[in-house]
Amino acid sequence: MQISECATEVKTMAVTRTHFTFRVDTWTPDGESIVEHVAGVEDYELALATYRAACLRWPGTPITLRQGARVIEDSRRLRVV
Repeated sequence: MQISECATEVKTMAVTRTHFTFRVDTWTPDGESIVEHVAGVEDYELALATYRAACLRWPGTPITLRQGARVIEDSRRLRVV
């Protein structure tokens, strides 16, 4: 093996992300504590679709879609269209 062949075999390590722009969480019935962090997503439309899928998957469970501390969607809110 030549030196030039070794240089092309350099492998990069995968990086696991731990912070995302949007997060979907399930909450205790009293809304005081997070039960489970369901998803972390960078894209708004994907985050909204994930939130809606979670609401369909766990009806009656308090679920939020948040951007940091800002609550974008909350399954406990009454939505009037």
